[in-house]
Amino acid sequence: MAESTKIKLKDVRVIFFNPEDEGFGKSITIDCTDEAVRKQIVDWVKDNNIGKDNPGVANIKEYKPEDGDTVYQFAFKINDYTKYAGVNGLSEKDLGYGAHIDLIAQAYEYNNKFTKGETRIGQSASAIVVRSGASTGADADLNELLEDLGDTEDTEGEVTESSIPF
Repeated sequence: MAESTKIKLKDVRVIFFNPEDEGFGKSITIDCTDEAVRKQIVDWVKDNNIGKDNPGVANIKEYKPEDGDTVYQFAFKINDYTKYAGVNGLSEKDLGYGAHIDLIAQAYEYNNKFTKGETRIGQSASAIVVRSGASTGADADLNELLEDLGDTEDTEGEVTESSIPF
């Protein structure tokens, strides 16, 4: 493995967040369309020889929407020991498409019954900070309802999610 087994990414956009293992393991997929981010991932995977099928080759997926530019994606494994924090009251529950995060992942050696005695290098996110949460249609609906509350005559001051007592 390389001298640095750690990668740190700042302010990257989440594409998918799979906190529960539904047969494919737990993971967080980020947008690495930015060339600097993609190069950092490619170099880290190569330097640490990470991977099962193609060690040292980053498994970056391409998504080509009908309209728009190609989006490059990379999935980091997560586990029960991955730590989460968020700014301004955000938490792990705010992760999803469009959220922005800072992330640190580690490369590690493993050897188990599935590798048949062969030592391999895996990777997993060890810490994630949620900078901004996922944006959904529910956010717009909630804002609309909160604005309606602010329009009533008996409501004083600005109404926010935190000012509602339930």
